[in-house]
Amino acid sequence: MKILYIITKAVVGGAQMSVLNLAREMKKRGHEVSVGFGEGDFLPAELAKENIPFIKFKNLRRTHNPFYPLFFIFEIKKYLSNKNLDVIHFNSSNALPGALGVKLFNNKIKTVFTFRGMSMLDEHYEAGKLKKLFYFLFFKFFLLFVDVPVFVSQENFDKFGQGALVDNGVMIHNGLDPNNLDFLSRDEVRNFFSQKIKEDLSDKYVIGSIGRLHYQKNYEFLINIFPEILRIRPDARAVIVGEGPERRLYEDLIRKNNLEEKIFLFGSLDNGGRYLKGFDVLALPSRYEGLSITLIEALFAGSPVLASDVGGNREEISFPEAEIYSLDNKKEFLEKFSLLQVVEILEKIKNGNKILAEEFNLKKTADSYEKNYGK
Repeated sequence: MKILYIITKAVVGGAQMSVLNLAREMKKRGHEVSVGFGEGDFLPAELAKENIPFIKFKNLRRTHNPFYPLFFIFEIKKYLSNKNLDVIHFNSSNALPGALGVKLFNNKIKTVFTFRGMSMLDEHYEAGKLKKLFYFLFFKFFLLFVDVPVFVSQENFDKFGQGALVDNGVMIHNGLDPNNLDFLSRDEVRNFFSQKIKEDLSDKYVIGSIGRLHYQKNYEFLINIFPEILRIRPDARAVIVGEGPERRLYEDLIRKNNLEEKIFLFGSLDNGGRYLKGFDVLALPSRYEGLSITLIEALFAGSPVLASDVGGNREEISFPEAEIYSLDNKKEFLEKFSLLQVVEILEKIKNGNKILAEEFNLKKTADSYEKNYGK
């Protein structure tokens, strides 16, 4: 098959990694693969390494300007004029209008759209009712031109994939290739972090997190509860890997709580998941998620997790009795955190992670997409 994957931004991110992994796997299987996107340098560099061709669409961008989606519809229609494609797989909401352009050109080309997350329709998303109604109607209209709508978590599929948005949705979990995962050892990670903060972390209890400094990730919860964490683990330190628009807010909160020597914002690091084995626990206090790539990486790394019960998080947890808590529930968070200090529970998590990781193997993900591409 000739498959074109399209995503709005080519920057580092979970959705971009999913597209890259899927493109690699489909190429391995003998399909003719290419990737289209708007702005960003991460994907072009990675695709070049794999000899996967790519196209930059000038009108594909993250924007609320209604003209760009319109221009993109005609841009993709024009692009297809000298192409012979079997499947076009869209992976972001700003790219979705392109499905109309595809059908205007050739109704026989299979269109697939993956909801990498349902953030814009999530009850905790930072938008008013009118804005959410607009997003709902936006999806409802452009999904008319999608042959296979895909949800990456069972939770999102149950909410939206059986009549609310579409009648013909399918659920396919994101997947990773374990052969491409390159985790640093615990000692390597601790040494790296220790050099950065000028404190020896080799014998500290490190709570780590990987994600953008953004409203979605809700790091103010972790910062505000940290004084109570220190009552349970006086040797605790928090390391947050990621960059984003809320950095100033988090820096102010850290100062307000006198935690400058306890919580460290490391900024963006290439391949953040490779540091997972250096964490005693991975914290994910998000307000909303689709299906977290970091939680999948944690499964393969064997790392214990403490995550909010939103989106697909529960589906990625091997021992929910100790690893998941209700969003913003401090009491429940601290109870679960205490459980993660018990050696027997940590052993159960480690064994459970090995079993559950198979559900998120890239081969299984690719099998499901390949089947739906050919329908």
